[in-house]
Amino acid sequence: MTPVERVLETLPDAKQGGKGWSACCPAHEDRRASLSINEGEDGRALIKCHAGCTVEEICDAMGLTVLDLMTTANNWPASDVYVNGNHNKSKKSAIPLTPKQADKTFATPQQAVAYLERQHGPRSALWTYQEAEGEPAGLVVRWDLTDGKKDIRPVSRQGDGWRIGGMSEPRPLYRLPDLAVASRVYICEGEKAADAIRALGLVATTSPHGCESATKADWGPLAGKEIIILPDNDPPGYKYADSVAAQLATLTPPSTVKVLELPDLPDHGDAADWVEARRDVDADELRRQLEALANEAESIQVERPTACIERYQPFPTKALPEPVRGFVIAGAKAIGCYASYLALPMLSVMASLIGNTRCIQLMRGWSAQAIIWTAIVGESGTSKTPAYKLVMKPLRELQRNALEEYMEAMKRYEVELAQYEKEFLQWKRDKKANTLPPEKPEAPRAIRYFVSDTTVEALSPLLLENPRGLLLACDELAGWIGSFDRYSGGKGGTDASHWLSLHNGESIVVDRKTGTPRTIYIPQASVSITGGIQPSILHRALGSEHRESGLAARLLLSCPPRKQKRWTEADIDPEEEAKIARLIERLLDLKPTTDDAGRPCPQVVKLTPEAKAAWIEYYNQHAEEQNDLSGDLSAAWSKLEEYAARLALVVHCARWAADDPTLESPDAVDLASMKAGIELAQWFKAETRRVYALLSESDNDRDQRRLIEWIERRGESVTPTEVRRGNRRFQTTPDAEAALAELVKAGVGIWEPTPPGRRGQPTRRFVLSTVSTVYGNTLKPDENGNTVDVDSVDTPKTQSDADWGEL
Repeated sequence: MTPVERVLETLPDAKQGGKGWSACCPAHEDRRASLSINEGEDGRALIKCHAGCTVEEICDAMGLTVLDLMTTANNWPASDVYVNGNHNKSKKSAIPLTPKQADKTFATPQQAVAYLERQHGPRSALWTYQEAEGEPAGLVVRWDLTDGKKDIRPVSRQGDGWRIGGMSEPRPLYRLPDLAVASRVYICEGEKAADAIRALGLVATTSPHGCESATKADWGPLAGKEIIILPDNDPPGYKYADSVAAQLATLTPPSTVKVLELPDLPDHGDAADWVEARRDVDADELRRQLEALANEAESIQVERPTACIERYQPFPTKALPEPVRGFVIAGAKAIGCYASYLALPMLSVMASLIGNTRCIQLMRGWSAQAIIWTAIVGESGTSKTPAYKLVMKPLRELQRNALEEYMEAMKRYEVELAQYEKEFLQWKRDKKANTLPPEKPEAPRAIRYFVSDTTVEALSPLLLENPRGLLLACDELAGWIGSFDRYSGGKGGTDASHWLSLHNGESIVVDRKTGTPRTIYIPQASVSITGGIQPSILHRALGSEHRESGLAARLLLSCPPRKQKRWTEADIDPEEEAKIARLIERLLDLKPTTDDAGRPCPQVVKLTPEAKAAWIEYYNQHAEEQNDLSGDLSAAWSKLEEYAARLALVVHCARWAADDPTLESPDAVDLASMKAGIELAQWFKAETRRVYALLSESDNDRDQRRLIEWIERRGESVTPTEVRRGNRRFQTTPDAEAALAELVKAGVGIWEPTPPGRRGQPTRRFVLSTVSTVYGNTLKPDENGNTVDVDSVDTPKTQSDADWGEL
């Protein structure tokens, strides 16, 4: 079956006309035949949706892959390389990635390399890329050909296995673990050149997968360092140096950047050639010569973007402890939603179960409780509800069991009460002064884990009966915010002030109009909150007295871009749900202690010395950031300060409940928990800044944001023509090109030249820049716009250092 026949088989409405076929595009609701199918000169299937759907989206809708469009014969052009479904032009590689290779997964990287060597002969070189912790992330395998050219094949970790293909973005830098302690780092183009500089005793690195992929690497680890770029002596080399310098200019804190053109370097020569030409010079002497050249080089000033359009950053699932991390990732994949849709309510659920049993002591007189308020901001139909229900499922099961037990206890109580009343009447009738009256049975208490009633008056008796604390869980938080005005004369009033106290775990006094008792005193009220909220409702909250009081600033927010739904048969593993259910039940084993008067109070969890040092560093950095803020953001930053500690406490207790063997002590928050809390808080800071900007954006800002989100869904690389065809608001290609130029000016993307088009004129593509977070990591959504990408999953540690040495 030819590729075209394979495509036509999935399109029953296809009609032939001229030299090709037309059909309704399966990737979108299509009332006309907008999909054209033609056969290329080499036999491949050429498909195009004139409504703007990508090839990947069309193939996915047909149940095919991009490779199914190619011929199975090994006669593709030598410059065509297919990696992970992306079509790249590479002058260096003459080895095509066959469909068999693209679909094959290997248990170990050694197996993948052996497979390649059976096809292409013994390799000439192999380089290993690692994560910051030292775990392998990918390989670059090289073959030197007899004609003087070279062939490159990447191998990367994908989930639990290894595949032939490029590493997931953002890609780690070469020799990443060495960069952490270095103050000066040399950047070369290619691993061979970097190794030559490293052989002199210097720290050197490069980005993976060629000079055209600098924007796809994570340059965050080089923030604040002195960087010496050693460009190859050719136009691509200088272009690579410019691209790297542009990436470094976006880092915080900024790096000192120098571009050092090595003297006497031949045409097309690199740092390895420079070292080889001086092989008779002692390595120590050559290192001194290079360092002297670096010292004399002048720093370059790369203009930082004058404006920054906030882009959504994937939720840092790595900061979540197991089994929460696995549950969030699996749930997001099954529902087809963002990881934050599950992570935020999960944090609030765990916080509510910890409640008044624990508090984290930051210093004498400053303790923080596990009280977390989260809100998913989004319009209806964005999968908020399915994610919310999945997180709430184990808690609802606990609540159902507790209420069933309560109902049974009430039945027994009513029988005992009737018996008591009968005996009491008999006792009064007999008037036996020398006997005690019968003992009245105690009414059973209904254990509550969560509530949906949003008024403090209705909440207060439940808090009195459940001193551990409660979760206010609302699919829509609009009712909660609306209750401030509805029950308080339209001014927020008492309810709003009570909620401010509830967020701090303080005591409250509630005077009720009805019910007994009329006055309720709660010495330590702990209520966490989670739910969804419409952007318009949140906008009103941020624009009212609730913004001024700081109530809105207490909400941890997430507002991912909207994406198109796609049917999936994926389902969450029941074992992942079972693990979360066990974790929640174990958190209920946490018990409070008592104070000197015998009253229940939270057990104090202190910080280990390492955790305390991390907290102090975060506190000082956060305070410096807040000095530059004002208004709503300053209010939000004032609450996000303590949220890092609250989140660290939740992570600590979750690790304890999961019997994490790396937990240093159940009585002290260690460095790992504190770093996780800080990383989560840093993400919430970036997302808060983005959401606040979104709620106050101008028409132009909104147009730019929507264009960015459209480009992300298209694979983060587009031409002006593609933008014009896929967006009705652009009447001409120059209009689309002007809009992309504004994004380049704003610092969210760059232009990359491409080979001339059919008419011979040069073309260029717009490529979105990597999303750099404020906490030093670099993250990007995956090809589906999802936040759950490979870098959000901890891969199994199956390879020892000795195993890697055998490659």
